[in-house]
Amino acid sequence: MADLLNSDGINYSVFLRVYSGLPESTDDIHTIVTRLIGHEAVLAGVRDVGVSEVVETLLQSLGYVGDEGAGPGPNVLRSPDFSRLLGNIRDNVVQLSQTVYGIKSFVFARGHPAYPVFWDFAYLFLGNHQHVLLLGSSSD
Repeated sequence: MADLLNSDGINYSVFLRVYSGLPESTDDIHTIVTRLIGHEAVLAGVRDVGVSEVVETLLQSLGYVGDEGAGPGPNVLRSPDFSRLLGNIRDNVVQLSQTVYGIKSFVFARGHPAYPVFWDFAYLFLGNHQHVLLLGSSSD
């Protein structure tokens, strides 16, 4: 998806990553995220969310149209590839949500692995066998 959105944009770059790791003895969200992304992070606004909020944010963020000075290429968002990829991402997130015991949303106060400008999201799926961190952002 990131490659497609980056393919024809103007002053627009998308960062989309999934990090996963085995649960350890801590339930501290800050520690889990720092371990998953591989460097120190400071989080803010940590809260519980449901899968419907995650899906809505994904649809809005990845479907961001931009403006005349920055954004994805106009034909990209209308392409069959975009629709297919967005559907796959949505379906995978819903499926993942059915295997975890909680989903956390947060923002990076410091230590974001990218440089968010237009939009960003961070969702941590907490599972008994695996934690999954879904990060997305766009910049100019």
